[in-house]
Amino acid sequence: MKLAIAVFVLAAAMTFTTQITAQAPAPPPAKVGFINSDLFANRSGGITRLVNALKTLDAEFKARRDEITQLVSRFDALQQVPPGTTPAQLATRRDQAQTLQIDIQRKQEDARVAYAKRLAALTNPIRLSVFNALEAYAKQRGIDVLIDQSKFPDGILLTNPNADLTPAFIRDINSRNP
Repeated sequence: MKLAIAVFVLAAAMTFTTQITAQAPAPPPAKVGFINSDLFANRSGGITRLVNALKTLDAEFKARRDEITQLVSRFDALQQVPPGTTPAQLATRRDQAQTLQIDIQRKQEDARVAYAKRLAALTNPIRLSVFNALEAYAKQRGIDVLIDQSKFPDGILLTNPNADLTPAFIRDINSRNP
């Protein structure tokens, strides 16, 4: 008897659920678009304001890069021991190399910190305006979901090239912000 009641209740619940599901309209399919934000910084064909900011940053840090490159070359030269080097000369070269290595590491770390700060100062306002423009661009085209392929390139197996909004968006934002 208890089993019969349980079966009846289960059957009634399934019938009720089926009727509710059948009556509910199916939601419209989501419209999905793709972008590749790595292309925004592409020197040829990227977002002009962002590319120009990155060029400015490169120019500002060129002297530091060159200095560190020269120090690394000097360090490498000290590592090469010429034939006939006396033990005293070898010890001197080692000391110079150690001092130079510490100097290189400090300059690299200082440059990294300064670069990160300057990068944020130059690009954060641009990135915010790009995000806002991208949001408006997607809304205008009725895009429900926008996926950035650069964030997980191995996770996207197949896309319709027509769903890639990147080139059209870059043209649009560059035309609005020369």
